[in-house]
Amino acid sequence: MKHDKIKAFAKKMGYDDALYIGKWKDYEAYEPMFEGDDVSFVGNPYLILVKGDEIRMSTEEEAFEQLNSN
Repeated sequence: MKHDKIKAFAKKMGYDDALYIGKWKDYEAYEPMFEGDDVSFVGNPYLILVKGDEIRMSTEEEAFEQLNSN
């Protein structure tokens, strides 16, 4: 059920789905995904961040901080 809400948020933001990639800080982090074989150039590596009932897109700074922490 929770994934349904996250997928609905991803669709609202223009993506097809979201893939859970693990915990980051106090959030569950999801990578927004496009379906299909086409290459998509979407810009910065934003994440969907979930904490409790809050679902939001990462800021640009958070996206690069998470990317650099791996």
